[in-house]
Amino acid sequence: MKKLLLGIALIGLLMLILYGSLQGFGRYIYNSQSCERFNIDNIELRTGINIPDVTSTECTCENNKKISKFTIDTDKVDLDYYISKNKLTLVNELYIKENDTKNSTYKVTFNKNTAELIVDLIYKNN
Repeated sequence: MKKLLLGIALIGLLMLILYGSLQGFGRYIYNSQSCERFNIDNIELRTGINIPDVTSTECTCENNKKISKFTIDTDKVDLDYYISKNKLTLVNELYIKENDTKNSTYKVTFNKNTAELIVDLIYKNN
């Protein structure tokens, strides 16, 4: 009985360590402010917008501001479904989603004709 309880306790401890590690890694990605590593993941976490398969990427990040431009691969992505799924709103022939949170301000602009997705992200230092 003692061995069973010890085994259950060890499994529980390992699960807590794994959970904590994953949470820490998620925070690391969320807080990264670069174009080098985890750029797409950082944008997805901060904006809630999915970045699908792309054919090209451009990114600049300086002074707490990141601008990333993606060209979506139209051979692999249904653009109408993409617009609907990400709740983009049509404004003057561009699809837009923007928000201001306590951690960042962002504006996502999507041009369906060129399949260009531009993410303008401003990090707030709290």
